[in-house]
Formats: sequence, structure tokens, C-alpha cells
Amino acid sequence: MSTDSSFPQRPVTASVPSVSTLLQQGDYVVALSQLQQISESERQLDDWVNQAVCLIHLDQAEAALEACDRALNLTPDHPQAWLFKGVACHRLQQYDAAYACYDKALGKGQASPKAATVMKTWRQQVAALRSFAKHVKETRLLRLWLN
Repeated sequence: MSTDSSFPQRPVTASVPSVSTLLQQGDYVVALSQLQQISESERQLDDWVNQAVCLIHLDQAEAALEACDRALNLTPDHPQAWLFKGVACHRLQQYDAAYACYDKALGKGQASPKAATVMKTWRQQVAALRSFAKHVKETRLLRLWLN
């Protein structure tokens, strides 16, 4: 297995599982705790991305968004950072931003015409469901008033 020599490797002790092992095991609290013990000046790209993953799983989308931005400051075209930024935006109900991030994760840079069409259709379906829900609510109120 080759290693990227551009980043210094930190030793992993046998008694403490690595962050990647903790993530695979779903132990996001302990993984996040380990990541937060690394000083910001020593954090590497993967540390920020892994922190975002932990924060997303712990329902801390705003903090995950910040961690993704820190990763993207180091490497602006990092697909995983864009992917998890999209997930964080999605969790914050920032759907347009989420889909733009997903496109960047795929290397498209800008929203594709297909994504724009899907978003338009999705918005129309949501509007129709809201209208239907309003109609059902008004119909129930009318029935209660008449009875």
C-alpha cells in the first residue's frame, strides 16, 4: 500500500484504535474526540473530512459544514469534502447548495441541466403536496364547522 508523502504520518498506538477503525465501527463520539485532540496546525485533509463525517452522524450539520470548508480550503477539488458538504447542506435543508456540492463531488463544478430539471420537478411536487395538505385541512375544518 502506498502512502502519500506530502502529509506526515502520525503513529497509531496498539491500545488506541485509529480514527478510520472507529469510523468503520460507527463509534463517532470517540473518533470525534480523537480528532479534536489534534491541534489545528497539525490537522491534515483527511482529519477535517473525518471530523465532518463524525459530526454528520452526530446530527451536528453546521459544524460538519465548517469542517468541510476547512478541508476544501486545503484542497478545493476534494470529492469527499464536497460530498459531505452536500450531505451537511441537505441536513440543513439547503437543497440547492446540497445539489451543487454533489455536482462538484462528481467533478461537474456547476449544477448540471439534469440536476436543475430534477430540482424543478421536486419543487413542483412539494408545492402540489402542500396545496393538497392545505385543501385536506380546510375540508376537515369545513366539515367540523358544518357538523
